[in-house]
Amino acid sequence: MHWTVALGASFDEPAFEHALAGFRRLYNVAPERVLCAPDVLTRFAALLGRSPDDALRRDLRYDGLPVVSAILAPGTIVFEGSVDEERMGDW
Repeated sequence: MHWTVALGASFDEPAFEHALAGFRRLYNVAPERVLCAPDVLTRFAALLGRSPDDALRRDLRYDGLPVVSAILAPGTIVFEGSVDEERMGDW
């Protein structure tokens, strides 16, 4: 499943956390990876990476989740994950 969030290019860490928590609330699972528009990935690296240049590398992670660049509208992130089909009706 995919869940798209418009964070904007000047988001802060609490806004990212809020978006991540929204995915977890909605699907009752943690995402498997985070896809980011290039501007979001650059901002993410500046906020949470060792340096802004981390956006150019393919090893960005947040709480163990891979955070990668994707062709998306500016300011957009997409959380990707899967739900165990046996648990789908439990909520």
